[in-house]
Amino acid sequence: MDKQTIINIIAILFSPIIAIGIGELLRKISFEKDKRLMVLYNLMAYRDKVDSDEFLSALNSLKLFFRDTELYGLTFELRKSFQVEDINESNMLITKIIKRICKLEKFKHISLEDIDNLFKKK
Repeated sequence: MDKQTIINIIAILFSPIIAIGIGELLRKISFEKDKRLMVLYNLMAYRDKVDSDEFLSALNSLKLFFRDTELYGLTFELRKSFQVEDINESNMLITKIIKRICKLEKFKHISLEDIDNLFKKK
């Protein structure tokens, strides 16, 4: 066998393995992105029901899906405000948490005022 034939056989054998590895990596990245966006969705959708399972689950998931010390600090402050039962402070912290997640997810078109307007009753 010549050198070109050996290279072709190796390429035929290893290309599916490499393709499967890359496909799995892309699937994992997509799955994690979907989960992070679901956390953001639940924080926004249940922001008025902070004692709901969906909101608390999203709040607990922040540390799992986001590795950001500023976000950890905001979450800690939010939990403290729940103990004091300061609704205005809680709403402000939820707004900051949502804004921080938007920044981490690179949603640059969303401002703090846009998020704050979500809490205003019509």
